[in-house]
Amino acid sequence: MNITDFVEVGKVVKTHGVSGELIVELDNPEILEETTEPVVLEIEGLRVPFFISHAQAISTQRARIQFDCTKTEQRAKSLVGCRLLISPNLLEDLDNGYASPNALIGFKVIDKTKGEIGNILRIDNLNINPLMVVGDAEILIPFHPDFVTKIDFRKRQVSINVPEGLLHINN
Repeated sequence: MNITDFVEVGKVVKTHGVSGELIVELDNPEILEETTEPVVLEIEGLRVPFFISHAQAISTQRARIQFDCTKTEQRAKSLVGCRLLISPNLLEDLDNGYASPNALIGFKVIDKTKGEIGNILRIDNLNINPLMVVGDAEILIPFHPDFVTKIDFRKRQVSINVPEGLLHINN
């Protein structure tokens, strides 16, 4: 797997203690607890692989992790603010219900009847109703299990089946 295919799932938000542990914010912290695959941090625009020596979910959106190479607070501080990316393999085994909408930015959206709509430009998180902003026309599509039928992390595609007229509501 090429690290350019990795998907963003969160961000390093702060250090924890003096032994190099970090707090990361992501939608499903449990995904990091069992992985033996490397994760990737984006450091100054470069994607750098890291192996997790231990990880523990500490809330519904945060995990405390330590990488093999971060044994000091100073080293950990240098990673604060980095984006966290993981292999699509880790996401494929999970339900579509897991997927962080933010992990889908850049994915191609394909409607069952209309075909290709465009790429996801951003996610507008409106409390519990995130909206995918898609294509140059910035079409708003609810990120909801009733509309999102499949997420293919390898192909970087989101398949949708939306009611007639929803794609033209902005016009």
